[in-house]
Amino acid sequence: MTILTAIAVIMLCSCGTKQKYNILAADAVEEAELQINEASLNEVEPTERKIIKQGDIRFETVDAKQTKSMILQAVEELGGYIAKDNAYDYSDRIEHRLAVRVPAEKFDLLLIKISENIDRLDGKNIETLDVTEEYIDIEARVKTKKELQNRYRDILRHATKVDEILNIEREMGNLQAEIESIEGRMRFLKDKIAFSSLDVTYYQKTTSKFGFFSKFVDGIKSGWDVFLWFIVGLSYFWVFIIIAIVAVYFFTKRKK
Repeated sequence: MTILTAIAVIMLCSCGTKQKYNILAADAVEEAELQINEASLNEVEPTERKIIKQGDIRFETVDAKQTKSMILQAVEELGGYIAKDNAYDYSDRIEHRLAVRVPAEKFDLLLIKISENIDRLDGKNIETLDVTEEYIDIEARVKTKKELQNRYRDILRHATKVDEILNIEREMGNLQAEIESIEGRMRFLKDKIAFSSLDVTYYQKTTSKFGFFSKFVDGIKSGWDVFLWFIVGLSYFWVFIIIAIVAVYFFTKRKK
């Protein structure tokens, strides 16, 4: 009887210890989140405004080749680069579209250099975005989650049960995924803040001759294609054509 009682006491103590551990672990994590959030909000202070500059400009030029050379030279001098370079050949003009990126502090200078060489401006739109609040919020969230990750590691070192270890590792995996997602947004913002974007569209009008001979040849080809399609169309109505021929024949014969 004494042995059974001792075993029962040990089992109760073991269950109690496990429950106590789970409660303590949960309390530790919750308390850690509150402390870290409060500390992060108090520690992170804005040192400077985080500004994103971007815009677009569209204009006409008399020499598209020379304009492109001017833009490329200006971008190179300012330490920027061309992100996209597209050209389109329309009936009345040749149009070029460039996506330019330059260091933020050189954005206004690039705009001045391009504007000085414009023959006729069609439109210009410049936008300034203040992302300071979002930037600070992301910094605080990253700091919070990394410190919480360290707390999880401390708890994991003291875990003894397999299910406890698996649960903590699962939570750490979810936490790591969140950290990577937030850091990805942070990298995006840093890139946009460091390098401003300017979409440049310029075009050169072209004068085209009437081209009688080429249009005459095209007309003959098109006329032949229309004739062939006409023959094909008649093939769909051969029954009606036969009926019409027979009807005309009997009508003519009866009239005679």
